[in-house]
Amino acid sequence: MSENQSLTANSASEQRTPIHQQMDNEIENNDKLLESESVDTSQTAQDQTQALKPDSTKSRNLKIFATLLLILILSLIGFGLWKSYQPQQIELQGRVEAETIYVSTKVPSRIEELYVQEGQVVKQNQPLVRLWSPEVSAKKQQALASLQSALAFQSTATRGSQQENIDSLYANWQALKAQEALANTTLQRSINLFREGVISRQRRDEIQAAATSASQMTEAAYQQYARAKRGSTPEQKSTADAQVEIAKAAVAEANALEAETQLNAPVDGVVSKTYGKVSELIAMGVPVVSIIQNDIWVSLTVREDQYASIYKLKQLQGYIPALNQYMLFNIKNIDAEGEFATIKTTRQTGGYDIRSFKVHLVPATPNPNLKVGMSVLFKLNKAR
Repeated sequence: MSENQSLTANSASEQRTPIHQQMDNEIENNDKLLESESVDTSQTAQDQTQALKPDSTKSRNLKIFATLLLILILSLIGFGLWKSYQPQQIELQGRVEAETIYVSTKVPSRIEELYVQEGQVVKQNQPLVRLWSPEVSAKKQQALASLQSALAFQSTATRGSQQENIDSLYANWQALKAQEALANTTLQRSINLFREGVISRQRRDEIQAAATSASQMTEAAYQQYARAKRGSTPEQKSTADAQVEIAKAAVAEANALEAETQLNAPVDGVVSKTYGKVSELIAMGVPVVSIIQNDIWVSLTVREDQYASIYKLKQLQGYIPALNQYMLFNIKNIDAEGEFATIKTTRQTGGYDIRSFKVHLVPATPNPNLKVGMSVLFKLNKAR
């Protein structure tokens, strides 16, 4: 029976016309087209689903960014408000300074030898320069000779005359005394002879004058002897002492001038500059060497409107750009500047004249690297 069925099917297929085959082909094509459209529809849905996923991620990122931006803006506003209530700072610039000592001489002289050079560290009383002045040497010799003469005169005035001189004056007094006695005896005899009329009045007067002269000469010889024996008077001794003091003063002056030919360092410090060379003539009062003292300080100029920020402080912290470090400085004193540092007011600006003050600060701890001329920067809170 199956064979009959297959034969029947074959005969039926053979009996199909081309029209029927064309219709079958169209049906198959439509089925394929429907299948293709269904596949495209599912693929489009999948693509749309995948496209929606990035959009949602982007939206979430935008929300996070907006939140962070809002937080940043609020932080900046808060920082600005906090900063506005903080005290404002002002920066002032100071300068390291030190006293400069100029070493000079009192006498015109020549430089004989220089012991130091610029930049050298020196100690107090250290020799700096040796000078030479022949005038000072001659003056000292003259003063010493005057002192020797005055001392000899003082010794004579104190000791008095020599014993030989005293003995000679004594002998002279005794001789004149004997002559006086003889003249008096002769006078007495002449008076008797005149009474008897043996001699004339003229002869008697001559003998009387000789006796008077002998008496006066004897008195003079005695006074000389007494003065030699007594020695010098208090006035003479005082004069001799004064002469000695004058001579000693002259010697002291000569020694002082001679000391000016050896110049020593008056303080500890650093040699800033030397003026002149060996064999050059140095005038009186002209500096030969200048020394910068080791005691340094910082000079800071503050305007009057900034004075309230500093006058109550005891210490300030300063930054030294040359050393790239900070240091503490103690406020030593505050002085008013001169009128040249005053900022004058005008009718347009109004207000008042702003004066300036100089603040002296000293390092709290010594720093050997701190040099004169370095800048020091200070930051202060501006007073409200």
